Amino acid sequence: MWSTAVEQTLYLGLVLSRLVGEGDAVKVFCRPGQGVSLPCLYDYEDQTNIEQLTMRWTSPHKQLLCHYIKHRNYQNCSAGYSMNYRPGSIKLTIQRVQSRDLGTHVCSVGKPHESSDFSIDMAMMEESVTSAPTGGGNQADFTWSLAVLALTCLLVCT
Repeated sequence: MWSTAVEQTLYLGLVLSRLVGEGDAVKVFCRPGQGVSLPCLYDYEDQTNIEQLTMRWTSPHKQLLCHYIKHRNYQNCSAGYSMNYRPGSIKLTIQRVQSRDLGTHVCSVGKPHESSDFSIDMAMMEESVTSAPTGGGNQADFTWSLAVLALTCLLVCT
């Protein structure tokens, strides 16, 4: 149960940081050897079911990790990776994060005559995530991160 609440909090934090942050990329912090799930949110299926839909997850080294073709019921992932599809979201799960997984992952979602990309930057989690920045960091980014984390905790923990 604890891991479910933590996963929900992290997932909601990712969504909120996507809404309030700058640029197209979301940053996810992880530790090597642990599992992590990366969400890919898209709006193609918000109003209606799209029959011909394709999705691809690529690694920071442009290597294809997972490929899904909805209308052919086809799914293929490299060893150590899996994905979960539901309309509006496709999640990539990395069973054991390795150093080669650090960097920008790209989720490409396409339907006939339209496609879009969603980027997630994976970085190594520092040992102490509760300490304040020690200079050289952007205070505005840190303030936004704290605001997103606080809002996430309020929404999930209550």
